[in-house]
Amino acid sequence: MVSDSPLQNEKPRCKAEFLIFALVMMFMLTIAVLLPLFPNDFWPYVRIGQEIVSTARIPDAEFMTYTRFGEPAVYLYWLPSLIFWELNKLGGVTIISFFTALCVGSFYTFLWFCLRELKVGALTSAFVLILTGLVGVNYWATRPQLLSYPLFGFALLAILRWQNGDNKLIWFLPLVAMLWANLHGSFIVLFFLLAPALIFGSGNRKKLILIIILSLAATCINYYGFGLWANMFSMVNNQAIRAFSVEWASPTNEGWQANLFYATLLAIPVLTTFIKSKVKFLYWVWFIGFGWMALSTVRYGVWFLPIEALLLGMILSPLFARHLEGINRFQNLGFNRLLGVLLLFFPIALLPGLRAAWWQQSPPVYSSTTPVEAVVWLKANPQLPDNLWSDFTFSTYMTSALSERSLFMTNRFEDFPLEQFDHNKRIAQADFDWQSLLDQYGVNLLMPSIENQPDLIVAASASLAWKEVYRDEQAVIFARIDPLLSGVSK
Repeated sequence: MVSDSPLQNEKPRCKAEFLIFALVMMFMLTIAVLLPLFPNDFWPYVRIGQEIVSTARIPDAEFMTYTRFGEPAVYLYWLPSLIFWELNKLGGVTIISFFTALCVGSFYTFLWFCLRELKVGALTSAFVLILTGLVGVNYWATRPQLLSYPLFGFALLAILRWQNGDNKLIWFLPLVAMLWANLHGSFIVLFFLLAPALIFGSGNRKKLILIIILSLAATCINYYGFGLWANMFSMVNNQAIRAFSVEWASPTNEGWQANLFYATLLAIPVLTTFIKSKVKFLYWVWFIGFGWMALSTVRYGVWFLPIEALLLGMILSPLFARHLEGINRFQNLGFNRLLGVLLLFFPIALLPGLRAAWWQQSPPVYSSTTPVEAVVWLKANPQLPDNLWSDFTFSTYMTSALSERSLFMTNRFEDFPLEQFDHNKRIAQADFDWQSLLDQYGVNLLMPSIENQPDLIVAASASLAWKEVYRDEQAVIFARIDPLLSGVSK
């Protein structure tokens, strides 16, 4: 039988292994806590969590905008909404950032154990995790999908151990499936791991068949029951999501991270011709399947990176073993453990709310697309008329930060018709009918982004129907001179 290991004779683990692991985790966690809080997929879920808590039920209608208020809506991600709401209430951005780092750290810890399960050396594991981690940073935003990353990592480790004859962890997969189904629609990815393992894997297939059946049944233990599957596929195939969401577009080779992604993707088959490594067929099936997903849609790239790390680790392991692994450095085990623990705790000092106390030029807590100052000003001026159109990303922040205002749209694409997305785009671009569209929707407040809607700012400034009432580095706010009656503030 072909060994999973690219090394025929496994060497004893070096005394610096924990130190190497701690260095990798410090790198990952430092990036995670320094990332600004992006509004897109966080604040709307905070608002949903607030609604669930205040009404003691999961909503069944749209409630965050005036344009679709009361229309039927499905809230699949109710559990992340409650988690985000509680975290925000508990400790604001500090706790939120800590939680994000915990999810990222757990994910890469499981991937570390996956590589070690394949007998990939510590330095090789560190290299491939940092390499794929740099590509995957864009997927670390605080959002419902983030909560599923540790589940993916655990599932991958369980399957690798099953492949090596250890069946203990696979019995937890039905529980993973149930939790994942209540967290995010990507729970189907679990079965993209399990199905090829059943066909091409070398573990106990009878046990795995039972695990798959139990896992499928476990996904139905949720608020929507079996309807979760139908709702999930409906969301994935939603025309508005496909047409207007950047995440659902095919990736392009633009920027250094995309360059690195395509370089590693192409390097794996090339390296196999020069470095003779023994990789089981199952891993190539995963590579092709998840690689196709990553190339078809930006959103799916996060699931390919762990598979890429596994193959890179197995392919590069013979090379690293000859030249780097096993070198007698950092052999003081006690010192290595102490230093490793200190490295793991270091990112805590970088948390928002803590780093400002000692780092004067610390990175911003919120992204540049978060209109914090403009929202504070709007809260201080409740006399302004209601029905607010804003930059699309601005609106995602205001779903929670300015819930007392009636908003035009949110980023829940499935809640809005294609026509409204088209109208929103035409307003943002100040097309010929921008004013008539604002009249049609009864918009009385206009909040364009200085960066994204300069033409709209120019058009509104020149219009006799609008007057500028506020401006900062991010946004301009215009109020209608003669407010439409339908837009009078509540």
